[in-house]
Amino acid sequence: MKKLSAALFAAVAITTFGLQSTATAAEAGSQGNVSVKGWPTGCKNGKHQAFLGSYTAQGWYAECKNSNGGHYKATIICRPMDGGNDIYRDAPVWKSSGKSYVYCPEFTIRLEGGIIERSH
Repeated sequence: MKKLSAALFAAVAITTFGLQSTATAAEAGSQGNVSVKGWPTGCKNGKHQAFLGSYTAQGWYAECKNSNGGHYKATIICRPMDGGNDIYRDAPVWKSSGKSYVYCPEFTIRLEGGIIERSH
């Protein structure tokens, strides 16, 4: 019984003091002592084309001026020229700087595109 009481006391103490420690870390973060990752800012995206010999690939680009520790990538919706279901594609790599590109497959047309963002 003595071990159980000690374990229960330790669990309550950790929970109570753990929550206070979290609040302290948040305060320290506001002073610049703790790194907190954020969302990308200054982002833009739009239509893009790549000329591949006789084929012009329709695509989309995305870029952000500041990653703030977050990442982004381009996404696109394409429609087959002969009908069928729309094709959804995302750029394969998350970016923290530079441009992200994604293209429609051959024999499809670009319908719409955009940017996907995450905070890590």
